Amino acid sequence: IVSQNSSKNTIIITMAFPTPRLAVKMLPFWLLSLSPPQIQAFQAVIGSNIRPLQFEKTASLKLTTCFHSTLRNDDPPKQFRSQNSQKTLGRLFNGKDDNDSTTTTTKPIPTKKTSSSNVKIFELDDAFEDDGENVVGTKFFGGNAVKDELYDPEEEERALELQKVKKEAEKEMEYKRFEDEGAFGDELGKRVGESLQIALNAILYGGQTNEDGVAVWKEDSALKWVTPFGKKSGNASPFKELKEATSFYNKLDIAILSGKTIKSEGKFSTVEIRWDIGALWPNPWESRVLLTGTSTLTVVDDKASNTITVVKQEDRLDGSSPMDVVSSLSSQLSPRFWDIYHIGMTPSTELDPRFDPSSVTSPRSSSGKLAKLSKKGLFSSYKLSYLPPRLVTQPSLLDVNGRSGRTAQALPNHGFTTAIKTMGPNKEFFVPVSPIEVTISKVPGDGSSDGDVGGSLITWTVPLPPEFASNTKLPLPLMEEESDVDEEVDANDGVDNKENSESLANQSNSPITATSPYSRRPSAPPPKPPTSLQCSYSLRPARLVATLPYAGNPQDEAVTDLRRKLYQQAVEQDGFKPKLDPVTKRPIFFFWMNDAKACFTRQGGLGMAVYEWRAEWSQSNEVGIELDL
Repeated sequence: IVSQNSSKNTIIITMAFPTPRLAVKMLPFWLLSLSPPQIQAFQAVIGSNIRPLQFEKTASLKLTTCFHSTLRNDDPPKQFRSQNSQKTLGRLFNGKDDNDSTTTTTKPIPTKKTSSSNVKIFELDDAFEDDGENVVGTKFFGGNAVKDELYDPEEEERALELQKVKKEAEKEMEYKRFEDEGAFGDELGKRVGESLQIALNAILYGGQTNEDGVAVWKEDSALKWVTPFGKKSGNASPFKELKEATSFYNKLDIAILSGKTIKSEGKFSTVEIRWDIGALWPNPWESRVLLTGTSTLTVVDDKASNTITVVKQEDRLDGSSPMDVVSSLSSQLSPRFWDIYHIGMTPSTELDPRFDPSSVTSPRSSSGKLAKLSKKGLFSSYKLSYLPPRLVTQPSLLDVNGRSGRTAQALPNHGFTTAIKTMGPNKEFFVPVSPIEVTISKVPGDGSSDGDVGGSLITWTVPLPPEFASNTKLPLPLMEEESDVDEEVDANDGVDNKENSESLANQSNSPITATSPYSRRPSAPPPKPPTSLQCSYSLRPARLVATLPYAGNPQDEAVTDLRRKLYQQAVEQDGFKPKLDPVTKRPIFFFWMNDAKACFTRQGGLGMAVYEWRAEWSQSNEVGIELDL
């Protein structure tokens, strides 16, 4: 809005901008709409004479910035008292250049007929200069004077209490990996694991090399390193080789999953850590590979300087060839059929590794091989697999709807911790992992209420990719309990639907003429909402499992027959001992959804699940039983 005040011979420019700084930057673009003489006049004075005078909130809650030029023909400012000032003012107000012999047809800017007396203008000289002492905007908003006027001790104290409660709630919504005694059972194992993880993150993702209270990781100058990974020189160190590797892979991630102290002799201590390495291979389809293994570290823990120095490191891969990285990678580089079939749906999937138990080395066996009770039978159709330890997330709930509810076929909402943007300029990078494991166990009712017959405890287990697991703190999902009002409404809805179903059933018994376009069918009552919602992270131990292929879903009736067949072959015929559930004392059966992918981002965690269509002949899913190692 441009208006001219004839009494004071000034021009008032009113423009709406989000911030004062943006207003000053955008004002020259507005000048393009003026006539050439006016543009020249504005350009001559905008640098030092245009200054903000007023901020007011409009009805649409936008900030209105008023710029007041204070150009006076009769009394120009000191900085414009030059021989060209009158020419400048003439071009500005009259649209005429004094150097030209002709008069332009541009009319003077009309005065807007509004009650200007209702608008109060506050002149704030140098209000938006930021010299380190005067913060931008503080003079207009009142500064300390207004703060003292609006200060309320009770409200301030209450605000501090709310901030404290918020911080405590945020702590409860995080899983601090290195405080989990199930993964890091002793103090030295925790210090070594956390220190090494932070040092690795600094190389892979940038940032600080240490955090408050965390020991600084160092490599000894005479470090002895035995590893299956290639070294460019004989005196290469793990961190030097890691920096070189980041330039080769499209993406590289390392997560320290666990740590434990094996022995301590003097100042030297031996610690075994478990790690996962995920990489995006630089081929056209960007294969995602996953390597799992352990490292035995000989370290010196200097608590006085809060440093940990590694003097010896021995790395070993899981699988049949602990020192052969090529064999571990070769099976993961070729494109997978279903990834190609569903091309464009997700990036290449990271698969949970499985190994042949007959060739897996284990510290539990004196012979170096994984101890087994017996061998797989010649006519047995199941597949025997060894799974290394992995960090997993496990959402669970109590379901009372049975097979008809089909609750186990999809990840529950309370298992997600973020949302993933898959399109647009802010598209996020995510890592799909598979399979999603489903375990269903019966829970008897406690008889606390009528009709309480228990239900099924459904637990989903999803392995975490190293990109997300490399964080020292993992977000937990926010779960809200349903209110009593909602439960009452649901109960009423169930009664109404039941009555409607009975009425529809009675109507269905009546004869229907052949001319009817359709037949009305009674609707089933709505499923009851699940209860006992939980979600946690944990280090899943090593497992020995037997599986049979299946093309259906976790709650199909055919799954019961496959469980019985699997138990007969693996336990009764071949002599394996089943692992029992610690609560129900029953064998642990599970279902692998290989046609489902759980998608993670580095900071947010689980944000999306993708369910693929696969032909029935592929028998892509599996029914399994867990066996004792």
